[in-house]
Amino acid sequence: MLLVADIGNTSTTVGVYKEDKLIHTWRISTNKNKSEDEYGILLHSFLQHQNLLNNISRAAISSVVLPLTSILTSAIENYLNVPVLALSHSTNIGIELNVEKPKDVGCDRIANACAAYNLYDNPAIIVDLGTATTFDVVLKNEFIGGIISPGLRISAESLSSFTNLLPKLKIAQPASTIGKNTIDNMLSGVVRGHAAMIDGLIESIELELDQKVTTIATGGYLNLIKAYLKRPFDHTSPHLTLEGLRLIHNLNNNT
Repeated sequence: MLLVADIGNTSTTVGVYKEDKLIHTWRISTNKNKSEDEYGILLHSFLQHQNLLNNISRAAISSVVLPLTSILTSAIENYLNVPVLALSHSTNIGIELNVEKPKDVGCDRIANACAAYNLYDNPAIIVDLGTATTFDVVLKNEFIGGIISPGLRISAESLSSFTNLLPKLKIAQPASTIGKNTIDNMLSGVVRGHAAMIDGLIESIELELDQKVTTIATGGYLNLIKAYLKRPFDHTSPHLTLEGLRLIHNLNNNT
């Protein structure tokens, strides 16, 4: 079985694949202060609890938190005794990173692009609703770039951080477009405004490409935002990044 882990800025998602089927996932807080031993014991405990410990033979990870890349790699190697593929811009992913600086592309975006290329029609746009909201564009067999914007959480926190009178906001569904109180005003701006941004940027990308695209969405805020879109996503995949890791691992393990 294959262990996969996607280390994000806010949370880390860990999964186990039996061939091409995702059979279990865990989500833990990303913590740069945790040691290799702490992560190793945590993973060991998760797998042992599900009677999967002795079935893991390989692992693949993506990370946008650079200090944790080596920590988690060592934790898996030392506590699970399996080889680890740590995704980077130089990994064979089956598609080209057609951008100015491939090394600057986040590993989660690389995995998402690989999954989109292999699993869906293209041209495609992957919208990843995480700490940041990213748009990744796949055309033929290339990742050609995209967009990075503040995510819902960043937007909500910035309102209270940079103003004196606005309260801290817990992200939730807005009651209406026109808010009747401060919280509803803020929720409408953050959530409905984010949906309008997504609609507008997808339309702009299609105009720039001069063709329709397949839209694929993933990320922790997916279920909250999708109700407010004028154009529904063509596909939703909560574990798209893990799928990309599986595909990239298989590509490199078979060559």
